[in-house]
Amino acid sequence: MFNTIGIISKPLDPVSKGTAVELRQFLETQGIGVIDDNALIAEQADLIIVVGGDGSILNTARTFVDNNIPILGINLGRLGFLADVSVGQMFDLLSKVLTGEYTKEERSLLSCQVEQDGQLIYQSVALNDVVVNRQDALKMIEFNVYINDKFVNNQRADGLIMTTPTGSTAYALSSGGPIMHPGVNAIGLVSICPHTMSHRPLLVPGDSEIVVRIKDSSEGVSVHIDGQTSFPVAPGQVVRVRQHSSFIHLLHPQDYDYFEIIRSKLHWGSQLS
Repeated sequence: MFNTIGIISKPLDPVSKGTAVELRQFLETQGIGVIDDNALIAEQADLIIVVGGDGSILNTARTFVDNNIPILGINLGRLGFLADVSVGQMFDLLSKVLTGEYTKEERSLLSCQVEQDGQLIYQSVALNDVVVNRQDALKMIEFNVYINDKFVNNQRADGLIMTTPTGSTAYALSSGGPIMHPGVNAIGLVSICPHTMSHRPLLVPGDSEIVVRIKDSSEGVSVHIDGQTSFPVAPGQVVRVRQHSSFIHLLHPQDYDYFEIIRSKLHWGSQLS
């Protein structure tokens, strides 16, 4: 039973704000407490409803991953990979969620650290991916990759994507990476336009630690978190990525079908009778 629900809407978006108001009114008629302040949500909420799209859920996941609060996404546009409840069905679904009729799914995140001479200078978490690339898209960067302290290779490429299973259908997919089911415990490494045909996507166990060491010849490099935030990385600095210690939990309708969403988003063929 959910007693206090946090609602997160998109800033400066009147449609999102209006939908959030409707949700608040509906929930309050059900005797549910509603809050929209992030500090209060972290302390009091036992469910978060995100009114927006997949991008809003990415930001919410990074903010509240360590608070162990399940997340439900209301999609204001087309069907999303993460926000899969339409505005038209949200009241019917919420009525069912409040009585325990839903599917709960665990998703892993990545922890990212940037270090210089062994000192931490930046850290964040990512639900989709951590991307190391050059700010100038017309130039390549050079870097070494290590997994669990073992040298893997030296690369000259536009960059490297380190992705969760959730992020495998985002930037990594458009760069030739494989689709990973969310239940797979793995991290994907996908090179962006590598300067050799021998580089291929690589999947490693979820408990692996990946280190990307930027070569001295590379300048203007950044690490990007879920495509939403970034941090500059100087030559000689290290980007360290591992699976985050906490997970998020997404709530879906009881008839949630991951492969149905994949078929819809990627325009795969329907089953023949």
